[in-house]
Amino acid sequence: MEGTGRDLLLETLDDLRKDDLKRLKHKLRVTWLEEGYQAIPWGQLEKGDPMDVTDLLISHCGEQRQLAERLSRAGKERHFVSQHREQLIQQVMAVDGILDSLCGSVLDLEQIQSIRAERSSMEKMRKLYELVPKWDNDCKDRLYQALKEKHRPLVEELEGI
Repeated sequence: MEGTGRDLLLETLDDLRKDDLKRLKHKLRVTWLEEGYQAIPWGQLEKGDPMDVTDLLISHCGEQRQLAERLSRAGKERHFVSQHREQLIQQVMAVDGILDSLCGSVLDLEQIQSIRAERSSMEKMRKLYELVPKWDNDCKDRLYQALKEKHRPLVEELEGI
């Protein structure tokens, strides 16, 4: 990989399919790269093409080759919720709080009642994960946010923070 961080970043974003670019934008909205960087306003990020997103990232994060390489890998990674399925099923205890956060926006009342009927937290998480394959990344992002609110230390551990 040669060229500036900006060149690498633009090349990476140009190579993404439309749905992958959209997924990356959503990922940038819910996770941040490093301490001290400003979040990019969603209104600007959402409508941006690869050139716009490149400019936004550089204006908010600076032109860093590491950033470009990390984003290049991030565009190819599975969603956090899918990637850490097993650990989340085993370790999440406050399932009811997560269900409350997902009520209406991701899950309907019938789905929530069905999940709450399970006996243990692990069984509840397994039942919740039965629905995940049908979700788009926006729904997975909402679950990620709920997990981050209710189980921040676990999420940070799984992210390697």
